[in-house]
Amino acid sequence: MKERKLNIDILKCIAIVFVVAVHFFLHTNYYGRSYTFKSIFLSSFIWMIFMTCVPLFIMTTGYLMKDKTYSKSYFIKLLPVIGIYCLAASIYTFFDVRVINLEYFWKLLVNIFSFSHYAWYVNMYIGLYLMIPFLNAGFKSFNNRRSQAIALGVLVLLTVIPATLSLFNNNEQYRIILSHLIPDYWKGLWPITYYLVGAHIASFKKKSSIKEIVLVIIVLDVLSVLGLSVISESSFGIEYGVLPVFLLSSLIFYSVIQLKVVIKNEWLQRVILFISKNTLPIYLLSVIGDLYWYPKMIAKWGDFASILPKFPLIVFFLLCQSLFITYIITGVLKFVKNIIIELKRSN
Repeated sequence: MKERKLNIDILKCIAIVFVVAVHFFLHTNYYGRSYTFKSIFLSSFIWMIFMTCVPLFIMTTGYLMKDKTYSKSYFIKLLPVIGIYCLAASIYTFFDVRVINLEYFWKLLVNIFSFSHYAWYVNMYIGLYLMIPFLNAGFKSFNNRRSQAIALGVLVLLTVIPATLSLFNNNEQYRIILSHLIPDYWKGLWPITYYLVGAHIASFKKKSSIKEIVLVIIVLDVLSVLGLSVISESSFGIEYGVLPVFLLSSLIFYSVIQLKVVIKNEWLQRVILFISKNTLPIYLLSVIGDLYWYPKMIAKWGDFASILPKFPLIVFFLLCQSLFITYIITGVLKFVKNIIIELKRSN
């Protein structure tokens, strides 16, 4: 394996684990609870790291697709993504209604075109994909790294800083003033910022000390949670575009991308490659386990504080379940594909 590809594969594996972990916080009533609860304050340190999941995926896209241009084949390559999405939607819709009838097909159409469940990411990704060659051409028009860094700085100023300022909620008037201190109309463009950061990091040649980066990540994580507890009375919702998440995501991505990784175990290589190639269905199909198991867990064990000690086992179990469903589906698809190929050969 090429070192670069393996690093990207590992990054995608990390990101999908972080996604499943973030959903634990989503489904166990973590968001919006007061920092006065010890369990909320302490768990926020690991939650902050897991919040880098989506940014890591987008930066990986920027790293891999920084040279893409518009062509017929480029648009065609979007079709498999849409196909995987529709297939995953057909499966989790079945778990919603548990029957195959007119109600199922209507619900399937609603789920697909409303990008329900966890499919907001697909909605975002399709739009980003269509803009990628345009973004690449614009970013490359800055013919030196200094100009590119300035452009990224402007993007951060318009997409990350306003979202960060909106976290101040200890005083409503103070929050209103701060949230509009910088034009906040553009903060929804944070995926573009992450994409271009990934593309920019791809051109880095100078390497930094991994130990130093890890230390910075830990310090930044601690300071971020402490800072949030000061400016906000309660944990905030899912905000991928805020400054702490942006900085942590960039550091984690940069540290993993420059690692010298050698995995000699063939079985482990296969597992990593399988996860890396199937992150989208693993992500989309994880909703099946989440919607089934979390209500039962809450009914049995109670609130977030009671469930938190079981966090590692729950995340591992739900990840394995989604992996298993994805493995079965890919196996069936491969079997059907082989039958079709054999039929064509026989004819």
